[in-house]
Amino acid sequence: PSNVRLVDYVPLHALAATSTATINHGGPGTVFTMAAHAVPQVIVGRARLFDEPVLARRMAEAGAAVAPEPERVDPRTLYEGAVRALEGESLTRGALALRERMASQHDPAEIVECLERHTIERRPA
Repeated sequence: PSNVRLVDYVPLHALAATSTATINHGGPGTVFTMAAHAVPQVIVGRARLFDEPVLARRMAEAGAAVAPEPERVDPRTLYEGAVRALEGESLTRGALALRERMASQHDPAEIVECLERHTIERRPA
């Protein structure tokens, strides 16, 4: 179609910033990039991998994703998940809440500073 453009590479965060929803494989980089942009997701983790189905399930529990069982995915399941991700207000609210929770977490540098202070304060005299 005229509104489709084929490109070799686009950074995922650039796509996430303009996305309404996504269907993805459940890899941590993809899931967390989309979560950082509050994009509702349909996550189809590959059953043979440990982390993808677990992450998909946790995202669904957070209310930010639909996570069908990998063995049961078919075109109808994907279609229904996509409609829910695009039109479902609960997934949008869940994705926004998750982004807020992620943004409220301390970054690694803050954690190191806290650990350093704690170590210095607890050092025996």
